[in-house]
Parts: sequence; structure tokens; C-alpha cells
Amino acid sequence: MYGQTRTTEYKPTKPLMAWDGKCGFCHYWVIKWKLLTGEKVEYRPFQEAYKDFPDIDLDVFRKAIHFIDTDGKVYAGPAAVFQALHKYAGKWNWVMPLYRKVWLFRAPSNLFYSFVTRNRVWIYEFTIRLFGKNPARPKYYWAIYASVLLALAVVVCVT
Repeated sequence: MYGQTRTTEYKPTKPLMAWDGKCGFCHYWVIKWKLLTGEKVEYRPFQEAYKDFPDIDLDVFRKAIHFIDTDGKVYAGPAAVFQALHKYAGKWNWVMPLYRKVWLFRAPSNLFYSFVTRNRVWIYEFTIRLFGKNPARPKYYWAIYASVLLALAVVVCVT
């Protein structure tokens, strides 16, 4: 289902990540990925970008995030993110080879991506509660929650 799904004859001059512009979760993570890739990758909602790729059906864009590289290769789902980070985010160049070659990484990645796509609204809320509203400046609230739970566990065990 995911991975390199096709090649488009409409090759972009700059690599493009096409994401759901109506999805808060997607927007949150696009901001994170922009910080990693800088200006090397263009990020546009698929609602705008699909017009530049008439050989890719709009319904295909609706199903998953897509990364379209300058050679025309199109990646979908987790492979889209991993390929963009692999080629354009430096220290993340290990992730796509792992996805391609290691089934024990690829299968859970695909399952997690499918789970997130079906539950984007509450997972977005959960993400904000863990990291805050600004993905460029995360606050690690999860560490506070974990510390409180650990302290409660110690109190319960000691008493």
C-alpha cells in the first residue's frame, strides 16, 4: 500500500511534499519536517498541489501524504516522509534504507501510519498535550506526566 507507488511524468523542479491541508496533525508535523529539510523541500497541501500532477488522481492524494522527488518518483505514506528525510535532512539519511530493507521496521511504520490516518483528530490533541502547540519549540509535557506517574508508583509501592 505504501512505499514508492508510481512515477509521474510531471517532475517538479523542487522536491514536493503534498499533505492534507485540512489536517491539524499533518500541519503540525509538516512544520517539524520543514525544520529538518529547510528550503530543500517544498511543502504544499495536496488540495493545491494535485493540479500540477494530472497523471495522479486526486483520490490517490487523499489517501496518504506524498513526496514527489525531482526524478519523478512518488512515495506515499511513511515512505514519503522517510524518503524526504533520507535525501534532504542530513542526519536522517538512515531511515529510508531501514524502511526499505527491514520488515520489522516497515510493517509497524505502515500500521502506525494507517492508525494515525484513521484517528488524526484525537492523535493531534494527544500530540499537543505531549509536546505543546508549537512544533518548532516543543515542550516535553510527556516527561512531566511520566514523572508524576513514576512518583505515584513509588508512593503506592512504598506504602
